[in-house]
Amino acid sequence: MWFSTAIGQSPIFESEPGYIRISADTTTVPIYVDGILMGHTPISNPIPVLEGVHRISHQPPSIQDPFISYGKIESDKKIFVLSGDTVNVHLSTILLHSKVQRAKKDYRMTNYAGMGLSILVLWQLWVLSN
Repeated sequence: MWFSTAIGQSPIFESEPGYIRISADTTTVPIYVDGILMGHTPISNPIPVLEGVHRISHQPPSIQDPFISYGKIESDKKIFVLSGDTVNVHLSTILLHSKVQRAKKDYRMTNYAGMGLSILVLWQLWVLSN
């Protein structure tokens, strides 16, 4: 104990933990807190965590959709948990799925418009060169 205080650090469990109570709009949804699987919904007991910022998701970071991974859509919920406090979080997986589908559709439409403009520019250059 004297060694940790001599360096200026306090013990990890000096204060009581905070808790996260998680619910979702669908059952059997895997719940990840900071990338670690905590269980599947419904989770009846609150999850104890240390005080600080935590990321809550229903997908592991390794298999996320590219639209989620590269920041097109925010799928993780970032929360700050105080010591001794309980934070309630609700994950809407159906809403997230519809957002991903809409982003994919918008991405395809943007690509089609870009390809059309590129073909038009190339055609104009070809006409001007003849």
